Amino acid sequence: KRCRTIFAPYQLQRLEKAFERQQYVAGEERRQLATGLNLTETQVKVWFQNRRIRFSKHRLKTANAL
Repeated sequence: KRCRTIFAPYQLQRLEKAFERQQYVAGEERRQLATGLNLTETQVKVWFQNRRIRFSKHRLKTANAL
């Protein structure tokens, strides 16, 4: 089992920017993002999975508040 990854602020910034453009990242784009951030493709993939979950939970929460 791997240890929990703690992302540096610059990594989070780039990942968030990529998420704003596109909620799903795969193939060459994921490879480039991982290489540019000095992460593995799996780390990038899991970050996007978790971010999509946080995004949908936030959207549900705001929809219920209305």
